[in-house]
Amino acid sequence: MLSNLKTGFVRFLKDENGNFAVMTALALIPLLTGASIAINLARINLEAAKMQDGLDAAAISALKVYGDDGDEATAKDLANKTFFANFGTPEIVDELGSESSAPVASNAVNLAFGSLGVETTATATYQHKYPPLFFGLRPYTIDRVSVAARMPGREACMLALSSTATRAFEVSGSATVDTSGCTITSNSTDPQSIYLNGSATLKTECLYTAGKVSATLAHLTLACPKAVEEVAPIRDPFLSKKMPTTGSWVSLAGCGQNFVGGGSGNGDCNGTSRTPNNPPAGYTVELKPGTYGGLEIKGKVLLRPGSYIIDGNPLKFASQSVITAEGVTFFLLNGAQLDIHGGSTFKVTPSLMGDWAGFSIVAARNNTATATINGNSASSLAGIIYMPASKEIQYAGSGSTSGECVRIVAQEITMIGNSSFKLDCKATLANNTINNPGAIRLLR
Repeated sequence: MLSNLKTGFVRFLKDENGNFAVMTALALIPLLTGASIAINLARINLEAAKMQDGLDAAAISALKVYGDDGDEATAKDLANKTFFANFGTPEIVDELGSESSAPVASNAVNLAFGSLGVETTATATYQHKYPPLFFGLRPYTIDRVSVAARMPGREACMLALSSTATRAFEVSGSATVDTSGCTITSNSTDPQSIYLNGSATLKTECLYTAGKVSATLAHLTLACPKAVEEVAPIRDPFLSKKMPTTGSWVSLAGCGQNFVGGGSGNGDCNGTSRTPNNPPAGYTVELKPGTYGGLEIKGKVLLRPGSYIIDGNPLKFASQSVITAEGVTFFLLNGAQLDIHGGSTFKVTPSLMGDWAGFSIVAARNNTATATINGNSASSLAGIIYMPASKEIQYAGSGSTSGECVRIVAQEITMIGNSSFKLDCKATLANNTINNPGAIRLLR
């Protein structure tokens, strides 16, 4: 029997047809493996390219929405819709790390906003596990990243945030305003979003508005070819900054009734000095940083550098008052109002330390009170006036021909007197800027 098996095996090996069948079967294994790898690589590259295109579109669209209204949730929602509209939801894709049969759309795009120098960035990432087309190959993870950046556009000196107000920015009466080098921007979609009456004069780098400019017969000079109308609004550039909290009120007893409201003479003035009942001519009262339950300045007062939190009651510079406040930031909280009369003489510069460096006047984001800032030729104010909920700021500068380092953010802004603004104010404003949206580009 063994002899018969041996004979049969020898015949099989000598049979040319049998050899061909065996060799063909053996050769098919690497051929099929190679073909499988090639097909899978092609499909992987196709999916990766589709994913990259989808992420690029998602990052750009999200950055545009985020720059327009600052709503991160809306931007992320749009990013996902844009991505899946471009990438699709192919059946061969499984959610990474998931053992369920959920479709790819349930795995959201990872989107993060940040900054790169002066540019705002959006980074979109996504990954999925690619199951091979043929049995026996290990799954492959595809991941891609897209980074889009928005360059800052022209710098604005004034930003009116209201989206609906008529005359959100106005130059009234015979006021003359010069913002050469920086723009005026209004988020209002109203036909008179930016308004100049017949006797007003405005010279500016450019006008940007989500609505229209009304400047019939007015003296309007633009450095740009024409006003830019019906553009996307600017998000509040300082929305992420945190407001301070109030503390115990600083006592004004002993600070002199002729110097501050609520003061009296011949007593200790909040630890800075003793104010006599009959102070000599030119006497100066000093105040220290802290929380004040209102602050009316009526005489010659020096405010030491730091933060002055005004809690609930007005901050007022009365007529004939003389105020020196260098390195100071005023915070108007709990409905505190601002009233700076033209009869007062003041020198106010912002603190250059802390989160609010470069800001001279800041109002809480729920403080809708109107404000008046009326300077004169003997006064100077520098810094950012940030009152984002204020229904209206009425502003008149010192009239200085050299310009002032002032920026204003409010719901509505009305220029009631002659004012001139500087562009190069990086040191005074601690590098804070208000920029119109610029071009969006892909970094990666």
